[in-house]
Amino acid sequence: MKSHPLYLYALDPTHIGAGGYRMGRVDLTIQRDAGSNLPKVPGSSINGATRSAAIYSLPDGDRQRAMAYARATIDEKNKKHPHKGGDDPVARIFGYAEGDTEGESRIGAVSFRDAEILAFPVPTMLGPRWVTTAHLLERAGCTKVPRPASEEQLIAQAGAAAPKRLNLGWLLLAAEAREIPFPDAAKGLPVFEHIKERLVVVHDNLFPAIVNSNLETRTSVSIDFETGAAADGALFTYEATPRGTLFRGQLDLDDGRFPEIAPAALPLLEKALGLACTLGLGAMTTRGFGRMQFALVK
Repeated sequence: MKSHPLYLYALDPTHIGAGGYRMGRVDLTIQRDAGSNLPKVPGSSINGATRSAAIYSLPDGDRQRAMAYARATIDEKNKKHPHKGGDDPVARIFGYAEGDTEGESRIGAVSFRDAEILAFPVPTMLGPRWVTTAHLLERAGCTKVPRPASEEQLIAQAGAAAPKRLNLGWLLLAAEAREIPFPDAAKGLPVFEHIKERLVVVHDNLFPAIVNSNLETRTSVSIDFETGAAADGALFTYEATPRGTLFRGQLDLDDGRFPEIAPAALPLLEKALGLACTLGLGAMTTRGFGRMQFALVK
């Protein structure tokens, strides 16, 4: 198994819904990790968008076969004449289900893991700062990460602009200037240096509260197409992670079970990821949501 770290930088607000309405501050909430209560980008969302984009990243001949297979899996008429999944270049990488093809189902050679927040943008009187924790940086492969001594303190990236105190919205914390490591694997992002210079490490206990109190909340209303005005009773609110959020996930290629597929799959996956991130991940991409920059570590 070959693992490739995947970094996603949000160019727009991102809404990946939890499904249905919730009683609370907003109607449509976003996906969160059950243990930490932090927003995430589910691996299934990345997988689905990448698989769809992979079809349009193929040469013309392969694209037609892949589109024919995709139609056969969702069209009841075409299901009477299933395609061989092994003949479809996309199905060979992502797998196929029994009943969609002639023969048995097969697991995909690629797996996407949930992408967790690595650095979260927070407005301050000195401009935006990207908040993270020592635990998150260590999970990303960093070593010798400084830790705040208490919840009343934070670590600011050493430099001329390092403050003695920093306000994070409703928090005013004492700041200690230290050198904070940042994963070199994210250097493929154009904003790498910008984030690194403005990085802030807070106590692990504070991070979930800082993130959830700085999520973007929007209100929308459906339009009555006959009157052109707002439809009665159609007001709803939804939340999103703000632009500038940096996520860290992982792409796994199973070269053990699929040695003939995995080496050739990475170029197509990288091209498909680029298209998927340009079109947007999650919901409401036609409303200015979901675009990403990505860095895939080969």
